[in-house]
Amino acid sequence: MKTLGSLLAAAVLTFGLFSSPATAIVLFDDVNADHSFAFEIAYLHEEGIINSYTDGTFRPNAPVTRAHAAAMIVRALDLDDSPRQTGFRDVPASHTFSGPIAAAVDEEIVFGFANNYFGPGLAVTRAQVAAMLDRAFYFPEASDNGFTDMHANHFAFDSVSRLADAGVALGYPDNRFRPDAPVTRAQFSAFLARTIEPSFIPEKKELLTMANEILADLKVENFVDVATYVGTENGLTFCPYSGGCFEDGGVTFAKAELPAFMTDETERLWGYEDGSGFAIKETPAEYYDDYLLDANYTSKTRFDRTEQPMTQDWIHMLYPEATIVEFYFPGTAQYEGMDWQSLNMVFEKTASGDWILVAIINDRWTI
Repeated sequence: MKTLGSLLAAAVLTFGLFSSPATAIVLFDDVNADHSFAFEIAYLHEEGIINSYTDGTFRPNAPVTRAHAAAMIVRALDLDDSPRQTGFRDVPASHTFSGPIAAAVDEEIVFGFANNYFGPGLAVTRAQVAAMLDRAFYFPEASDNGFTDMHANHFAFDSVSRLADAGVALGYPDNRFRPDAPVTRAQFSAFLARTIEPSFIPEKKELLTMANEILADLKVENFVDVATYVGTENGLTFCPYSGGCFEDGGVTFAKAELPAFMTDETERLWGYEDGSGFAIKETPAEYYDDYLLDANYTSKTRFDRTEQPMTQDWIHMLYPEATIVEFYFPGTAQYEGMDWQSLNMVFEKTASGDWILVAIINDRWTI
């Protein structure tokens, strides 16, 4: 039975003005709207990644077990979590979490112990969570973390560095990370929500706002304002396909050239048609119509999980330190979604900590 507190929490999340990415959701009996991670928990529930115990509670202060951590990460990655043999003595196929554990081990997200034991009921630590998330998801390389209780020879040192730099796992006010501290279910939810939906991180939410502003400028062909988001050193690169960008490099405009983008009558080689291999030789205005804004992209309130992970894999190979904001057109019913397209804004941080737009890479299905 829902308590008054949880019903009030649901009302807040349903009718409130959302400063967080969560949408309308009925929370758990023991997670009210004033909980520090209420929106992160609500978001993961909405995405089908977490659920309640049979008594309707979430138990936010309970420690996360290895089995539960594997299950939540596997659901976030949409991996096969069907029950099956795991090879572990303590996780038979009949175990509730045999499927997620097998999937997480297959993807080398988590590992077993000696003598074929997994320890599904063991609590995970902050360091172990950082390592799991780092193996499961893409995080750009980062400089060494400065936590006083983390040393370079620690097994999770690099993982903690990457997650801390990304804003996913933060330290304590005393500049310690506390790697051996157990992680609660609420804390794990915060880590995972920030990983798959970066708008839970304040600076990433600001980046999303910037990306929406750039999209609005692109829609009205306002390249004067687009240029204000671009650095002077490397300019802005355009590519019609993510894979082709990695292979052919696309076309790069200097910051000073961008204001005249739509009136530039120079025909350029932007790349090659994916599939046919035909050269794409067009003026910037033609490229704008045929590739850059060839779909009805709309502003977004979330980063959202990508529908085309291979696109982002290609982009990260070319821009390993980038944060990508993907605008996705899902295609039409007429073609059963096969006519999908995406516009990917690629951002990097300057030495001063400012975001700059370094590339706009489109992608689409081709035959």
